[in-house]
Amino acid sequence: MRLFYAIKFNDNVKEALNNSLDEIKKHTARASFTEKNNFHITLVFVGECEPDKLEDLKKVADNTVAKLNPTPVKAVIDGLGTFPRPGDELLWAGVKTDPEDILGKINKIIVEELDGYRIKIKEDFKKFKPHVTIARRVEFRYALGRDLRQIKFEPVNFTVKSLTLMESVQEISVYGERKYTRIVYKPLYEVKF
Repeated sequence: MRLFYAIKFNDNVKEALNNSLDEIKKHTARASFTEKNNFHITLVFVGECEPDKLEDLKKVADNTVAKLNPTPVKAVIDGLGTFPRPGDELLWAGVKTDPEDILGKINKIIVEELDGYRIKIKEDFKKFKPHVTIARRVEFRYALGRDLRQIKFEPVNFTVKSLTLMESVQEISVYGERKYTRIVYKPLYEVKF
């Protein structure tokens, strides 16, 4: 099982993010855009886990929310950025919350809880910047001079109300006569604030 902790979105937020893709596509030569139903904020990527670890991973979610005791959090998805990767870039939209850095605190507690259950994650995933992945393998049509403000992106307001343990699953889909593999993110366990 390939697992991660996330903030999932309601349909209105997913639709708003999906609507922003038309404008973004005007500026890209190629990209692998996130499917509408896959938009989320990854808090901690756990990776491959045996099914017998699932109960511990649920306890991590319960313990995280119990320790922080958060109430629903106002948030906004606003502003684009990139993470450079060899040969291309990952395009993301930033996330700001009120209170500030609440998602960073949730990330830190999850990492500590996972360590307490002796569930190891890669060091890279302990560095946290709240964001929504818009597209992978991005090549822009022209040099933006690192100024992504040239791309019109409407802010999306939402409320964080829960923490969700998610599974990344590969599914076979058909488009016309062609079969292809797509990634689907499935909620396994949710803890409400």
